[in-house]
Amino acid sequence: MTTEWSDYDGNSCHLDARERHKMVERERRKSMQQLFHSLHSLLPHSNVVRKEQSLILDEIINYIPLAVARLKSLQAQKNVPLTPSPNTKTASSSSPTTLFCDHNSGDCDILFSPDPTFSVAIRARGDCVNISLTMGNSQPIPLSQILDELEAHHLELTRSTHFIDGRKFIHHSECKICDGLDRSPALLKARLQDLACKLQELRKWS
Repeated sequence: MTTEWSDYDGNSCHLDARERHKMVERERRKSMQQLFHSLHSLLPHSNVVRKEQSLILDEIINYIPLAVARLKSLQAQKNVPLTPSPNTKTASSSSPTTLFCDHNSGDCDILFSPDPTFSVAIRARGDCVNISLTMGNSQPIPLSQILDELEAHHLELTRSTHFIDGRKFIHHSECKICDGLDRSPALLKARLQDLACKLQELRKWS
């Protein structure tokens, strides 16, 4: 009788330990899920990012450099004089080429390649604008300066990636046209052409 109770108590203790482990593991997973949901809510474009842990981490890794660059840009603006410098550089004389333009919707493809070592490709579809920069044999344009130009041209950055391919530095930005902006096709085309020229200027003087 004593042995039977001893076996019963041993099994009971073993079951209790397993249940406690399951409860601790459940709480850990619940806590992790809440943390990932908090990270997801911090993304400025969280409405287009699925709530999967790997995707959230990937987006956060991409977003942190953008946030740091934006902070540096805002800090630098505090020290910029309001009057233009006498040495302000003028725009490039060459002009971007419009490969495609829908005069009704404003959709367009713009390419600006003033020399073999630099090109800007801009593709506008609806509210979305994709910008690809290819630079070779030169220092890449600082990300903070690219963000400033996007904001100046009423574009809201949603995603940015960059990588090196051989001797070329390639930067890709995905943007949205800011709400409330006059989106006439002619104005949008002119704004994107001007953006291509401004990025060329940044490349020349970076």
